[in-house]
Amino acid sequence: MREITVRTTRETEVPVGQLHELRQAAFRQWEEAGLDASEANGPIESFARSLSVMTVFVAHDAATGELLAMHTLRLDRRRRTAAGSNLAVAPHAKNEGIASRMLQAEAGRLEKAGYRYMSESTAIPATWSVRWHLRNGYLITGYKRSEKKNYASYTFRKPLSPDIRRHPQDILWTRPVAPLTARLYYIASYLVTCLCKTRSGQLTAIGRMAKRMTGK
Repeated sequence: MREITVRTTRETEVPVGQLHELRQAAFRQWEEAGLDASEANGPIESFARSLSVMTVFVAHDAATGELLAMHTLRLDRRRRTAAGSNLAVAPHAKNEGIASRMLQAEAGRLEKAGYRYMSESTAIPATWSVRWHLRNGYLITGYKRSEKKNYASYTFRKPLSPDIRRHPQDILWTRPVAPLTARLYYIASYLVTCLCKTRSGQLTAIGRMAKRMTGK
């Protein structure tokens, strides 16, 4: 098995251009599956701006120093949660368990820092991504659509610390099998999404009314 090192970009300098190229290469699999990957192919300037407010983990080949993977986290220190995005592995390094080992290192550091859970979302048709999240301790918590995407997504949570059990609003995510309340939460998110948005992600009449009422 290839040995890797996992650090943040604050601990090891990685040019933004390399990260941008890695993300583009990794998300070609999405394009080949007919899924919208326009965000990954956006301008490097906007990508750099998004990275400036995130913690970026990178995995390198321990022997050669080659960049193999990246994952960005938006940390909420007040709520002690971490929202993940931009999980990308170099195409030639897939199926080596690199993303899983990187996630394990991230989760360990976040747990030590007192974070309660990690959240993520992925396209439902990207079955390889859905399976990866479930294998790595994430639980499906909801369903959503976006007008910017041509697919619906699952939302996930991965519990990090045993003390999450002391927070009633989060206890249902600590169990191997989601209880009834978790299933009801998912069904509610599915129904609300279907009522408020079309398959293309556009707001329905009910969605427009809800937006006017909530201001969101």
